[in-house]
Amino acid sequence: MSSGRLLAARAAVAGVALAAALCASATIAAAQESTNADWSLPSSQDPPTRDQVVYSFKETFKYDLRPDSTMYGTAAHFRILFPAAYWATHIKNLTNEDGSLAWARSRDMMALVVMYDATGEPWYLDWLGRYAEAVMAARDDIAGKTDADGASNPGWGASRYGEGKRKVYLVHSGLILQPILEYVLRVGKSADGAAADSLRIGKLVERCVETLRWHDYQLDPKPAEGESVYMSGNEEIERRYLWQPYNRQGILARDFYLLYKITGEEEYRRRSEKLYAFFKNRLERTPSDAYIWDYEPTRGAGRVKVNACEDISHASFTMEGIVPACLDGFVFDRTDLARFARTFTRYVHWGDGVFQAGIGCRGIFNRVFLERLFAWLPLAQGDPEIYWLLHRFLLGNVANPSPQAVAFLVAHRPSAPGKIDMRLR
Repeated sequence: MSSGRLLAARAAVAGVALAAALCASATIAAAQESTNADWSLPSSQDPPTRDQVVYSFKETFKYDLRPDSTMYGTAAHFRILFPAAYWATHIKNLTNEDGSLAWARSRDMMALVVMYDATGEPWYLDWLGRYAEAVMAARDDIAGKTDADGASNPGWGASRYGEGKRKVYLVHSGLILQPILEYVLRVGKSADGAAADSLRIGKLVERCVETLRWHDYQLDPKPAEGESVYMSGNEEIERRYLWQPYNRQGILARDFYLLYKITGEEEYRRRSEKLYAFFKNRLERTPSDAYIWDYEPTRGAGRVKVNACEDISHASFTMEGIVPACLDGFVFDRTDLARFARTFTRYVHWGDGVFQAGIGCRGIFNRVFLERLFAWLPLAQGDPEIYWLLHRFLLGNVANPSPQAVAFLVAHRPSAPGKIDMRLR
């Protein structure tokens, strides 16, 4: 084939891949928004039997796709699916009205963080920086937007929750700020970091602090000695004084830790430590030496018996703040990482390629929740078997994986091939 034809063929493939990626991104965003639409777990009425969960899973996920296994989940795959045009499209007209900037776009940004760390290629850091600037420009007080009470706040309001009343939500702020702070931490260490615009970076940090400080009104500074936790506050009036679910807390703990690493200010380290400690002190260690936990803490209580385990979708967001802490040895450590990994291998994976949608307590099936299975890939650092289980699942069932799914496959691939126990337990 002539060089002209070859280039044309590659361009056509890239165009098809970009269209598929944009379509998949919209689908994933809708699924994630649906997952978090009413901020609650499925009803515990009449839980399904184990056989029903297995049947539903096998009827839904056939493991019948046959993509190129040598390309799938590689850096080359990422660049084909998500070229510059993909990022340029998503940076335009950013909005969090439907929660998508928090639940979907911020995770796309985290994919750029992961890919930069995995490859060292400045291309990822460059797009992450452009994205960070565009996101900050879309903040309500900068973009001239107001909440339901007419206030213009340093956050990204959403109107799809709370009867359509536009509000700024704690978890949205935490998710959106995380990749911006990860960017700031890395740009100072990059090869061209000395030439970086320090004023621009300083302004990003200042605005991140403004957003986090705005949520201080929700902070319960001492639920117990050495702990902190956020309450719902004005987000959900009927829950004003209740503690927020764990998936909304862990990201904030990570954000404050990143601020500490960026600024060296001890106050941020202490805030992070206390938020992490609140979650750690309420984990239940099972006979399998794994951790389980509730969807949300009980107000006024310390360690209590877990009776309504979190679903794997919300729990994956919980883990996004916890796994880095395990690796950093901050409040958590590698022993904790191994226990979280056993949560997955003992309670989420049932063998024979079957996964359930809860982290224990009882089996549940929920397709939307299971679409977040990929987000457990970082736990492969605690048990490499997790990588191969999820690689097989994605390869056989997900034709157009999300940016974060591909990034996790790239970053967490073990050095040696693994063996999977295919017996149904």
